[in-house]
Amino acid sequence: MELERDEFIVQYDASRSSLEDLMATSKSTGFPATVVKDTPSSETPAFFETALTRAKSERKLLVVDFTASWCPPCQKMLRETFPDPLVADLLGERCVLVTVDTDEHPRIAQRYSVVGLPDIRFLSPDGEEMHRQRDFQDAEQFEVTLKRLVLQVERADNLVDVADEEKNVREIFNQDSEHVRLLLVLSPT
Repeated sequence: MELERDEFIVQYDASRSSLEDLMATSKSTGFPATVVKDTPSSETPAFFETALTRAKSERKLLVVDFTASWCPPCQKMLRETFPDPLVADLLGERCVLVTVDTDEHPRIAQRYSVVGLPDIRFLSPDGEEMHRQRDFQDAEQFEVTLKRLVLQVERADNLVDVADEEKNVREIFNQDSEHVRLLLVLSPT
């Protein structure tokens, strides 16, 4: 929503109402309406796809910051929380950060059911939501959440590595069992 220009995006179900009915209703309330762009609901901007792909290939936590220029707490996080060394180092080295302006990309916000700002989603490298954070967070608070989630992602990757290694050990054992004296499988707790 661009309050300075009195513009807003309306999404509607074409099976329930026609575009003409929507336009007539808008005009009857004193808001002249025009169709600026009709975008398919499945469209995802390239920058968002790139972030998803990068997080997956690098096996990193994806941090999706839903924001807007008119949101004071969002702007405060952009100015204070994200650049703080406690957070910036984690974001730069162990995460992929993508910022989504909800006015420019309302369909992504809708896909993630964003209802208020700031809204930060933490996604696994496979794109699954792990956590959501609403409201302003200072650097100390945000760092605690970020560290916990980064460690979850890294531990999950290590467990996969251990599981793969266990599979290799079992294959070797099954191939040459008479030379193996002891097979010890440790399980992380």
